[in-house]
Amino acid sequence: MDPLWRGEKSTIEENLAQWESNGKSLIAQNGGDSKVKWRPDEEELKSMGPAFQARWKEFFQGRPDKAVAIWCTFAGYIPPLSSSLANVLPSRSYITAAYYTLYPVSTGSVHIKLGPDGKEELDFTTGFLDDPSDIVPLTFAYKKTREIHRRIPSYRGEISAGHPRFSEGSAAACGEASGPVDLNTPDIVYTTEDDEAINDFHRDYVQTTWHSLGTCAMKAEAVQGVVDARLNVYGVTNLKVADMSIAPLNVGSNTYSTALLIGEKAAMIIAEDLGIDCTACPS
Repeated sequence: MDPLWRGEKSTIEENLAQWESNGKSLIAQNGGDSKVKWRPDEEELKSMGPAFQARWKEFFQGRPDKAVAIWCTFAGYIPPLSSSLANVLPSRSYITAAYYTLYPVSTGSVHIKLGPDGKEELDFTTGFLDDPSDIVPLTFAYKKTREIHRRIPSYRGEISAGHPRFSEGSAAACGEASGPVDLNTPDIVYTTEDDEAINDFHRDYVQTTWHSLGTCAMKAEAVQGVVDARLNVYGVTNLKVADMSIAPLNVGSNTYSTALLIGEKAAMIIAEDLGIDCTACPS
């Protein structure tokens, strides 16, 4: 995917021509060739320390269908929004390891407030990693996905600028390699200082997967809900909300199918409010 993402003209023209010819082309791909939905086993859970234990018992333990995170491999270099290396990296083929927590505790907020000039302005807080339990799965995922990628045949090392800033001499330091390590090679041993570097890296570069939701959550007004079970905004008449903003929790997947479901259900609710019998409507 790198030539496309770098904007190489000949590659773009070739793929556009292929798309126009048969509807198949890399321009219709996001480069995400493989994904793993991950839940820790007992040994992994123990290694994650006490900061995550309460969250595990409260939310994940009794819900075997809920993955803690998704690990992905992308066939190309995907830069963090806050620090792009795309213009300085050599024109080679890259692989990006990515990982996403699915049910974080931390939440942000969006409000309207009056600014110093008396005009309305946005009061927006992301809330990323405010809860200490949220960073633990990211640290574990960094270490585990790194070990996985060190063992794939195409591995030729790591770009240090895309990793935590490990101190010189650290066993975790990144660099070029002539090939993958042996499958039985021991995992990298991280020191406390290394772990701090990983945490700093996540706090500096964490970003969303563009599936943001929940700013008008459907839940009780007493717990900061915005809409009721029939999509009505609390305290306002004749106003409903029907999009991904009503989700009370993360859906733990791509939001497309959930958005379709919300739209379909909203149509039924609105029809009922208007006295329309949906059972008579053709399917």
